[in-house]
Amino acid sequence: MKYLLTAALAAFVPALASAAPAFLPSRDVVVDYTLAATGQVPENYQFSYNATDQLARVDSSTGFYVLVNLPAAQAEIVLPALHAIVQAPDFSVLTKEIYHADDSRFSPLGTGYYAGLACRKYLVTNQHGTARACITHNGVILHFVGQDAHGGADVTATSVSFVSQPPGQFAIPEGFAPLSLPRGAVQALLQPRG
Repeated sequence: MKYLLTAALAAFVPALASAAPAFLPSRDVVVDYTLAATGQVPENYQFSYNATDQLARVDSSTGFYVLVNLPAAQAEIVLPALHAIVQAPDFSVLTKEIYHADDSRFSPLGTGYYAGLACRKYLVTNQHGTARACITHNGVILHFVGQDAHGGADVTATSVSFVSQPPGQFAIPEGFAPLSLPRGAVQALLQPRG
């Protein structure tokens, strides 16, 4: 689950203190990503973002999706097969890092090209680990490779579409009930099968 949320929020990587790259998409966007994480089968995800309200949605290829409200520091996991929602683990720490990541340093590495778009490459370092990211001028992560104490993740955009994202698609579906699961059960439920 930690890798899922990290990948889902790769577009919110904190900015460099000097000459900061945009770290939130400046316009509505849908990005298809492939995620390869340490010890897991590679998975495909679709990231949708509403720039006005700072709402994100990450759809997995296995049927669940994650709804993120950045200003409210909230995330819910929607499980259509169970007609249920599960509150994601405390999201406030990650949101705080997004908005106040003063300990991150971005060093420019040149330019790159993914999913038909140009991006600027950066080496990202902080107390948690290191990463390389390729970010478009309008804040979309096209490639991200990171390593920390928990392992590594490689996220690559395969397509990008700048299309309007209505707020309604970031809402919890009507009639879905909250589901309480024991500690560790959410992660087990969401693990890629392979």
